Amino acid sequence: MSHRIGLIVNPRSHAVAQRGSMLEATALELPSAFFLQLDDFEPLNDCIRHMAQNGVDKIFVEGGDGTLLAVLSACLAPEAGFETIPDFAILPGGSTNLAARSFGFGGKTAREITRRITAIAEDLDTPVRETHRALRIESTALPCPAIGFVLSTGSLARAMLYAQREFQDDTQRGSRTIAVAILRFLMAPYKYRDVDGAPVLRASHLAVRGEGVDLDGPHTLGLLTSLPRLSLGLKPFWGAGAGTVSLTHAAWPIKGFRRAVAKILLHLSGPRLAAYGMTSYRSDRFDLRHDDPIVIDGEPVPSAEDNQLHVTTTEPLVFLR
Repeated sequence: MSHRIGLIVNPRSHAVAQRGSMLEATALELPSAFFLQLDDFEPLNDCIRHMAQNGVDKIFVEGGDGTLLAVLSACLAPEAGFETIPDFAILPGGSTNLAARSFGFGGKTAREITRRITAIAEDLDTPVRETHRALRIESTALPCPAIGFVLSTGSLARAMLYAQREFQDDTQRGSRTIAVAILRFLMAPYKYRDVDGAPVLRASHLAVRGEGVDLDGPHTLGLLTSLPRLSLGLKPFWGAGAGTVSLTHAAWPIKGFRRAVAKILLHLSGPRLAAYGMTSYRSDRFDLRHDDPIVIDGEPVPSAEDNQLHVTTTEPLVFLR
């Protein structure tokens, strides 16, 4: 049995732009594959529907976390047309590559990647299959649910957008740049000003409802994920229960900001952080009402008129290693 293969490359993703695409080489060796170069995201939904109509059952994505967010959202949209959701394989092509670091497709060279994909297409290789649930984010501002892995609110979302504008360029990206940005905010948390002139680190309102969770008031940040850990190996989640979504919430004003962040960076998170106004929960659904930016996998999300978001998870998705 042969498999229909889809290959999607974002040439503008940081690592792809720096070193070139490995999947482009695969497309030349595997002409039966459906190849999409995402110079523009506008045709993505139509191309995904075309893949579904032609029986594509494995999609390889080379790009960053934002590229994967767009591809997963398009593939899981109701109008995509897949009878069965395809398997996915992620090649690191961006600056942070959180998903690729967690469960990416193995291969160090274009030749090795091409050999493996060709063998998979002909059913001559059985890759490791790993399942993960992704966040499913719904709001009236989104044409279809956004499918990603990390959602940030409050000062964390503002800091991420600020760092992208001010600290990153074509050469300064990746985990090292993230670490430097965290250090800068840690050393001078009230120094940095947002585009509106107000401090990046400031209070904003957030209401959260979930199983056993009822938060409503000023907050510093919120962080939701379906993954066990984040970039730099951080695991700032300790909520009990069997829920599929983890939430860590920091009230405002945050107590001992530097000390609290240092504990997280040193992998010392846990119930002890309650002393700094931080709490953690697990639930299968969180309903949010917010009045500030929301970021999913590094990408800003448009706000609905009612400022409401509903966060659940997808069914387990298969990722090829």
